[in-house]
Amino acid sequence: MYYYIFDPRGEQEIKYFERVQGRLLNQLAELRVDGETARVTSIRTIDLLVEQALNAECRTITVVGSDGSLNKAINAVANRREDVTLGYIPLDPESPLSKILGLTQDVAAAAKVIAARLTQKLDLGKAGNQYFLSKVDLGLNRFTKMPAGFLGLSAAWALLKLEPFAVKLAIEGQFTATSEVLGAQIINSRSNDGCKVKLGNPADKLLDIILLNKLSYSQIFKYRNELASGCLDNVPGATVLHAKKVEVLGPRRLPLSIEGQTYIKAPATVSIASSGIKIIAGKNRQF
Repeated sequence: MYYYIFDPRGEQEIKYFERVQGRLLNQLAELRVDGETARVTSIRTIDLLVEQALNAECRTITVVGSDGSLNKAINAVANRREDVTLGYIPLDPESPLSKILGLTQDVAAAAKVIAARLTQKLDLGKAGNQYFLSKVDLGLNRFTKMPAGFLGLSAAWALLKLEPFAVKLAIEGQFTATSEVLGAQIINSRSNDGCKVKLGNPADKLLDIILLNKLSYSQIFKYRNELASGCLDNVPGATVLHAKKVEVLGPRRLPLSIEGQTYIKAPATVSIASSGIKIIAGKNRQF
């Protein structure tokens, strides 16, 4: 039995969802993968709806929403250690997780992916008590993909305002690294669009750690297009490490965020979780 959780967020996602909802439901019915549907509200949370689906013995739960919505569903399933499969229909055309999983915002194509049921068993990372499929960002600096080519003044100015910060990591309990960085990420999976190196294989039982060393203003401007790619390793001199377990030792209260949401602060441990997640992926997945 299939269960669909609708969680459009933000004005654009809500407008798009209202426009395509009927077409999506018809397509699911034609492909014989329709099922019970529920929409998230302030009272009916994703966690509650996942529990409702499990109580109804639904073995495939599909999230129609954002990467943050999918992350909440992943945590709800992982915490219960239930043997279910997750599906994802993204409402955001720029969703990094949709690119990783080889999915599309087009509802007809998305429904066909659900019906094809190409299931992958993927690793989950764990930061404190929070599970994640994608990555953890350390510190307050955010690196999102910007349009390629020469950046406008406003975008360049936003990059120049990034502040370096100190970070101390213990890798596998074997050695400790302390550095002043402009950015730091612990990656389980990522969209490699625009990246020079393919990182973040969610099936290799490893985390990829990227440390982008402190840059001067002139270096930030020089490498502005590399920074705008969202791939920190595109900048010369970035350090890439691999481990199953990383301890973020300091500074104390350094924020660790997933999908733009801060869940825990240093000191904290980030590792590969003991169990993974089953998820439906498309043919164009990046792993």
